[in-house]
Amino acid sequence: MAPTTTKTATPKATGGAGVKKAGRPKAKAKNSKARTAMIKMQAYFKDNRSKYKDLDFKEQQKELGKDWKTSSENPKNQA
Repeated sequence: MAPTTTKTATPKATGGAGVKKAGRPKAKAKNSKARTAMIKMQAYFKDNRSKYKDLDFKEQQKELGKDWKTSSENPKNQA
C-alpha cells in the first residue's frame, strides 16, 4: 500500500466580516404613507366591528372593507 498524505485545513483570514446567516431575505421597508394608512384601517376596523357583531368574521371583514372605502378616515378619500 502506498502511503497516504493528508492535507490539513488552514484557517482563512477574515476581513472583519462575519458569516452570512441563512434565512429569509430582509423585506423592503414600506413607505410611511402605506404604513400609516394600514394603521388607520386597522383602527377603523377595530372601532366599527361592533356594528356587524351578528355576522361571522369573514362577512364582518367584507362589510368593514366596504365601509372603509367610503369612509372619511381613509387617506385615499381625503385628497
